[in-house]
Amino acid sequence: MDIKNMISELFGCSLPQNITETEYNGVYVKYDAESANIGGNTIPAKCRAYTLLAKGISEGKKSFEISEKPSLKTLGAMLDMSRGGVMRAESVKTYIKYLAAHGYNMLMLYTEDTYEVKDYPYLGYQRGRYTVEELRGIDDFAAELGVEVIPCIQTLGHMEQFLRYSVNDEIADNARVLLVGEEKTYKFIESCIATMRSAFRTNRLHIGCDETAGLGLGQYLVKNGMRDRFEIFSEHLGKVTKLCEKYGFRPMMWSDMYFSLVEKSKEEDYMPHVVVPQYAIDAMPDADMVFWDYYHTNNEFYKINIEKHKSFNRPVVFGGGIWTWDGFVPNYDHTYNTMKPAMEEVLRGGVPEVIVTIWSNDGCETSHMLALPQLSLFSEYCWKGEACTKDDIWSMSRFTTGMTEELSHAISDFFFREDGAIRAGKHVLWSDPLINLLCFDFDLPAAKKYLTDAIAVIEKYENTEYILAAFRACLDKCEIHLNLRDRYKAGDKEYLRDFADNKIPEIIADFEKLHTLHREMWYRDYKAHGFENIMCRYGAAIERLRHTGRVINDYLDGKISEIEELEPELIRGQKCKWLAANDFMYIHTM
Repeated sequence: MDIKNMISELFGCSLPQNITETEYNGVYVKYDAESANIGGNTIPAKCRAYTLLAKGISEGKKSFEISEKPSLKTLGAMLDMSRGGVMRAESVKTYIKYLAAHGYNMLMLYTEDTYEVKDYPYLGYQRGRYTVEELRGIDDFAAELGVEVIPCIQTLGHMEQFLRYSVNDEIADNARVLLVGEEKTYKFIESCIATMRSAFRTNRLHIGCDETAGLGLGQYLVKNGMRDRFEIFSEHLGKVTKLCEKYGFRPMMWSDMYFSLVEKSKEEDYMPHVVVPQYAIDAMPDADMVFWDYYHTNNEFYKINIEKHKSFNRPVVFGGGIWTWDGFVPNYDHTYNTMKPAMEEVLRGGVPEVIVTIWSNDGCETSHMLALPQLSLFSEYCWKGEACTKDDIWSMSRFTTGMTEELSHAISDFFFREDGAIRAGKHVLWSDPLINLLCFDFDLPAAKKYLTDAIAVIEKYENTEYILAAFRACLDKCEIHLNLRDRYKAGDKEYLRDFADNKIPEIIADFEKLHTLHREMWYRDYKAHGFENIMCRYGAAIERLRHTGRVINDYLDGKISEIEELEPELIRGQKCKWLAANDFMYIHTM
């Protein structure tokens, strides 16, 4: 791989002809307007050195010298390929280029079922699964850039897409969890691990095992009676880790079940007050523990849990996250507010490895490509250590992606400055114009101002058409909920007629534009499978707008005496987290 040309092409910049490369324990760059000296002891370190050279030149600097040493042994990103969208292999390779350019040395592909396994045709069926050849191609490309690709699969929970087919009933405890103790379960898991061995050169494998809701309470309970769930979990984990050893893999796993299974009144996955009993520590197999969290904004939470993980005497990995899983655009502000204290405690606690998770819950509405601007948050903490500043982060982001701090704040206002997990903008955008299922009391005037002010900022930047379209569609729905019900209750028929005849066609046009831009972005970076789910949401949203116009005109023309959907008084309730599109749309069962 010609690193110099890769960096030039990736960032559209020219680099000096006279560049010498030397070995250096870390990253080294020296530039004097005519020549440059680049140093690094790994390929990602050299890639970062070339990036810093290009960045300095682009900023107009005539001479500079930079020396950096990493605070982490491993810095990687995890791309979620299982929640609706599977990135095309070429798009993954583009991501690898960005990772290496920042100085990352690892990529993780999270695939619950989206990879092919011989003898299990329903694994990833009609879901855009990767072929073994595609995975090998990704791994080969990453190896050229010194990036280790670690497969991340599930070997217990999160298997609902596979278990939905009745041919797999014999290995299902419940709709999401595999049946522990069943011989056929371990035959399936072994086939999955063997496939990973055939596709990747790494000696590490992430086996998942998180959030195993209902473990031991379904078919397992019928077959075996009631047993302690932690014992069931430990028994299963022992068998899976032995399979990993058989195929030359060092396992790692999400660590939450070691905390939640011993806490009977679970409120969250890593409650600070939970004392991990010695029996749980003793039961832990020889596997790396991945402590994941991206919800807390205080240092103390991360500090306490890092220390608890150390008590297991197993290698500790921290799993942070870029907030891409709440619809349409990333929540850059919430990422910074949660990951700044996390990274500070990771460095202070001596945690050697960090995985940046980039999840795509609820259909992968947000492109993984929109997470690229915040790779710099983690890379700059890795390479600058505790001295890292917000300016360092956004300076790198501005160079690598064009994302400024001002623009990031504006985009984050899609979530109305609520808790990131509220998914506020998405709630409003997908909400029904007549049947308002927004189950808590949004400050809609404030939301309107956030959206309006953000649009004014975003319009100043290039290549923001999709983001602007999402904001405008959300603002349209905000306006509907601010006015339509009240104007109907007030008997303002002039408003209603104008809304039906003029405003609704404009809103439909906004949604159609957003749909078109979203579709173009999807098919550029993702396999076709998955967009049908999002397309159904657009189709329903647009048809409900058309229906709203028909209903209003029927009311105004005397064909109906009232608009039934607008008659009930709205219930103002508690704010809710984690709602998906179907929870506040109209696609629900009676």
